[in-house]
Amino acid sequence: MGVAVSPSPAPRRLYIDWLRGAAVLCMVLWHVVDSWHVPEGRDTRPFAVIVFFAGWAAPMFLFLAGVSLPMAGLAQLAKGRDRQAAALALMVRGWQVFLIAHLFRLQSFLLSPNASWNGLLKPDILNILGLGIVMAGFAWGRARSRSRRVAWLLIPAIVAAGVLTPWARDWWWPSLLHPRLEGYIRIVSGNAVFSLFPAVSYVFAGTFVGCLLADSTSRTEGRFHARSATVGLALLAVAIATAFVPMSPPLQKWTGAATIVVLRIGAILVMMALLWALLRSRTLAASDPMLAFGRSSLAVYWVHVELAYGNFSYPLHKALSLPWALVGYVLMTLAMYGLGLWWIRRPWGQPLVPPHMVARSMVPTSGGGPARSR
Repeated sequence: MGVAVSPSPAPRRLYIDWLRGAAVLCMVLWHVVDSWHVPEGRDTRPFAVIVFFAGWAAPMFLFLAGVSLPMAGLAQLAKGRDRQAAALALMVRGWQVFLIAHLFRLQSFLLSPNASWNGLLKPDILNILGLGIVMAGFAWGRARSRSRRVAWLLIPAIVAAGVLTPWARDWWWPSLLHPRLEGYIRIVSGNAVFSLFPAVSYVFAGTFVGCLLADSTSRTEGRFHARSATVGLALLAVAIATAFVPMSPPLQKWTGAATIVVLRIGAILVMMALLWALLRSRTLAASDPMLAFGRSSLAVYWVHVELAYGNFSYPLHKALSLPWALVGYVLMTLAMYGLGLWWIRRPWGQPLVPPHMVARSMVPTSGGGPARSR
């Protein structure tokens, strides 16, 4: 009889934290400009550029949360838990994020005299992220082999984007639900900010990529990123080519959402590979702005949304021209950087960000081998 050896936790990977920090910048940009910019002038090209960059925040958060999920699962296995128990721990973390989403809504309700009870249940990014982690954690627990990874992770990502998203628009039964519950399935008349379809496809796709990344070592990680960048470029080419192919409205209905998901996943894979190449020979301090944002993303989200949309900035709401709104964005970013530094250095308690949402980074040493950062 052999002796079972628990797998060791995956090394930290700086580029995932760094990329999540870029998503934070895109998120803060949109929330500040959307809240403080005057309604006039939103049909201009500069505003369209801001909308373009802002649209990357949620897909990046969802995808990177999925990438980090298998690494957190391996950490659970390293503690001696079996795969079922490790998957359950991941699912519990997902439910915690889902609870945090409602606590955030409750805070907004209490701090805003104009808020309504109905807004407490409005699905937003944290709601979808939490449920996505629950579903992906359940699937990861059953994805024990390569073929099972395809069946439990990759195929659900494809189905969610290419099948369930267009179907959800035509289903009759969601209309029987409360509008806020219907919002988890499809967005109708502002009943939600985000819905599960196609957003959950990013979490499943990220978890599939995270499984492949978790299998790599310091020696094979470069090969992984070369392959993933190749796949990413292929996905980008397919998505861009599809955009130039004339399609009938019924066909466009079935390909529209999937094309956007494919394009964004392809771009994120390429960005991950580029960041790995740029950062693998560098040692970054924890105070690096992008790392600080990436490792305190949930705390930054919690605080800056209230500052941007809440009563604290009420005189600025819909009152600034675009240049002044961008000045506000710079000031908000600096304030959130200070918050991020305080958050990652605070001496008390455990981090609010669930461990599986905080990527593990690899800090090269002068000898060429990886050393775990503290």
